[in-house]
Amino acid sequence: MTLKLVALLALALLLTCLALLNFSLGFLLAVTLVPPAAAVRPGGHRLPLALLLILTTPGVSLFLAVLVERELLEAPAGLGEAWQRFLAALGQGLLQDHLYGAHLSPLLALGAYPCWLLLWNVLFWK
Repeated sequence: MTLKLVALLALALLLTCLALLNFSLGFLLAVTLVPPAAAVRPGGHRLPLALLLILTTPGVSLFLAVLVERELLEAPAGLGEAWQRFLAALGQGLLQDHLYGAHLSPLLALGAYPCWLLLWNVLFWK
C-alpha cells in the first residue's frame, strides 16, 4: 500500500503542475487517470484492473480522443487515419517543444509514465 501511496502522490503532483500550465489538459487527464489509479490494489481480480489501466494509459487515451473527435465532427475515421492523426498529435507536441520551448510533452512523458509503471507494480505485487 505504500507503493500505491507513492504512485498517487506522484500522480497528484504531476496533475497539479500540469493544471498550472494547462488547466483543461490537467482536468481531462485527471478524469481519465485518477479513477483507475484509485481502483488499483495489490490483491483480488487483476485482469479487469489491468484492462482498465491499459485503456486509460495516456497514449491510448489520446488515440481514443482522436477517434471521438472525428466522430463528433461527423467524419468518422478508420483506424489507419486515426493512427496517422495520433502520430501527428505526438509530432506536433515534439515540434512545439523543440521550436517554441513548450515543455508540456516532456513533462507528461516524464511524469505520467513513471506513475503508470508504479501502478502496474502495485497491481501485480505478490
